Amino acid sequence: MPSEEGKLLVGGLNFNTDEQTLEDQFSSFGPISEVFFVKGRETQQSRGFGYITFTNREHASDAMKAMKRESLDGRQIHEDHAGKLIFLKLKWRHF
Repeated sequence: MPSEEGKLLVGGLNFNTDEQTLEDQFSSFGPISEVFFVKGRETQQSRGFGYITFTNREHASDAMKAMKRESLDGRQIHEDHAGKLIFLKLKWRHF
């Protein structure tokens, strides 16, 4: 099972971007085990963010650094380690 550090949260996605496009954009940094988009329950349309899981956490870090301020399908995307963002959200809710 991949470490959470190998999982990136990618936000700011164009609603028309699909999983294959996202995988193609990031696959040059290393093997990817999963690409998952978050979709609305009723509409099943992308909510503009998703997750990419690399088989190696160093590849995820390399991708995050290289893709900083890059654009995909006409939108500037942003990415961070998924585990870190989840922790920050949980910590913020406790205040």
